[in-house]
Amino acid sequence: MTSLNALYFPDTSVTTRQVRRELFFFDKIFHYLPMEAEKSSDPEADLGLCQGYPPVPFHEDLERFRHLIRELKGNEAEFYSGHISAMTADTAKNRDERSVRSIVQALGGGPAAEAEGAKAAAREELWQARLLLRLAEILNQEEQELQEELAAISIKEQELFEALKGEPEIAFALPSLQQSISSSPVRPEIMVRAWARLFLADPRQDSHTILVSGQQDAVEMLFDANEALSGKRPARLFRIPLPAAGALERDAFIDARTAFRVAAKETLAGFASLLAATTAGGAATDSLKDFTALAAAWTRTLAGCKGLAPDEAPARPKKNCQGEPHLEVYLCNESLLRLLAHLSRTGKSSLSESDGGGRAFIALTSNRKSTCKG
Repeated sequence: MTSLNALYFPDTSVTTRQVRRELFFFDKIFHYLPMEAEKSSDPEADLGLCQGYPPVPFHEDLERFRHLIRELKGNEAEFYSGHISAMTADTAKNRDERSVRSIVQALGGGPAAEAEGAKAAAREELWQARLLLRLAEILNQEEQELQEELAAISIKEQELFEALKGEPEIAFALPSLQQSISSSPVRPEIMVRAWARLFLADPRQDSHTILVSGQQDAVEMLFDANEALSGKRPARLFRIPLPAAGALERDAFIDARTAFRVAAKETLAGFASLLAATTAGGAATDSLKDFTALAAAWTRTLAGCKGLAPDEAPARPKKNCQGEPHLEVYLCNESLLRLLAHLSRTGKSSLSESDGGGRAFIALTSNRKSTCKG
């Protein structure tokens, strides 16, 4: 049976819990690491379902890179207000990764800073890309910690209010903190270009044909690249609902995933086989019909699994609610190599049509829905 594996895009700090829903469909999800890690930050890494690896290891330069990160962390007032702030969404658009080049050279961390030639320039670009991605991890971690602290305060405030009010029948709700805080403080174009440079240098790039992502803006950049290279927008092959598995405890998640994938074994095998055939030759005459039939079978299986199907609508529908999470899978007209070479702006977008293997698939986790039942 052909494996259903995917590479997460463009985040580099990914845990099993973050991609639990997607792991009901995929056998395994890989993600990049900007540097070699002493130990995994994923508490469920031992499950082997979500695996990170550095596509461009530092080896003997690892300690130099760590020193650079420590220097940045020790001078937050200077760098966060200047260079690092260039990564945030509300900063002028003309600030880009050239800011990071100045950081590398100023701290003496770039091993190719004084070297000459195309090879030295490429090496410096990889240093910049990995630095950007590592800084993005730090910013996202700080953002997540802030959200957790504010959520804890919100819960305590609500409990105190209810205790003082003494009237639990009166509805009370604090504004959603998740809505008031950006999901990521990093500009997607910065992340995508840095991530693309790692992909181009990844010796395992040929093993990846499917990118999975929850970032609509980053995926749109891939769609735009596909249109720029081929004159066409990617075609959506199918859309399937994802299970409500995020709140499950570890053992419950493992049991639920195993039971579902046993029940959906033939459907998953059908998806794997059809995707493998499509990446090589493109969509055939009956491909969309076949994908639609498989998506319908998936939906029936999910609906029959206790505790995994989306909750039924309440008596009174909520206003402004988000749709249920779905996985939307798109077929590109180009390979991942050509798409990411185009986005990296490294001059490799002149690859021939035969370069880069088969056509790419983009799997987007989306809450978009035509109707809202609550």
